[in-house]
Amino acid sequence: MCEHCGATRLTERLEVHHIRALKDLRRYEGREKPDWVKIMAARRRKTLVLCRTCHQKLHAGRPLQHKRSHSRTGLS
Repeated sequence: MCEHCGATRLTERLEVHHIRALKDLRRYEGREKPDWVKIMAARRRKTLVLCRTCHQKLHAGRPLQHKRSHSRTGLS
């Protein structure tokens, strides 16, 4: 399941975003940190499982805007 929007492997292809070290998250100090940086820092993890859409936005430098929706997570 995408750790940002909640898409499951049944609805979208999942990919893993990886950073070399947690200290790499510090390069965002002094400005507003992107959501994905906040998530990784809070969890103290070097990986983040994302759907292809979220992963492409992350690498393009665009904000990850879509949030969890019932249709994407399979909840009724």
